[in-house]
Amino acid sequence: MTTEYKFGNPEPEDREWVYGNLWAAEETTGGGRRLVIAPSRGQTDILAALLKDMTGPFWVLYVLVVPRGRGEPGRYQSPEPQAESNVRTFLNDFSGFLEKDGRHNVWIASESGAEMLIYDRHNAIYAYGPLNAWRPALSANGFSEVPDIRFPSPHSHHYHQSLDPEEDRLFNYWDWHHTPLKEADEE
Repeated sequence: MTTEYKFGNPEPEDREWVYGNLWAAEETTGGGRRLVIAPSRGQTDILAALLKDMTGPFWVLYVLVVPRGRGEPGRYQSPEPQAESNVRTFLNDFSGFLEKDGRHNVWIASESGAEMLIYDRHNAIYAYGPLNAWRPALSANGFSEVPDIRFPSPHSHHYHQSLDPEEDRLFNYWDWHHTPLKEADEE
């Protein structure tokens, strides 16, 4: 039986890439700072833990880069800002799909847009907002600070036919507002 995983290192043969519960602070191209968080497992649990230090309600943006079900590539935004409990339920309901399949990114942003978490196709989380508030939460969850997070190069993204029904189920979860992908979504 093959293990389903989202992100891999193809050399010398493809295998799952596991970071080791690390995080790093880095400068953004716009001059701000963000945290790059690289969980070994339980990425949606870490997202839920970081939500505690954000101000709700929250927009949820599901970015489908490589469709395999009935969805078209694009950005799917929740129809309205969601209460923290609704976002936690969404993350819990789709944790297996979000963590094991590389077809998508998920963004969670405070209604004001001042705080944002992006869980991307490289199995990393980018956190914008209360950086100092998130550091203790990361430490409490067994994460270690490092100078930077490095992705394997080359690397592989995995899309699983067995998870196609989850894509369909996700599209029935809310009455999503669809817009086209942006160039940066496919990186």
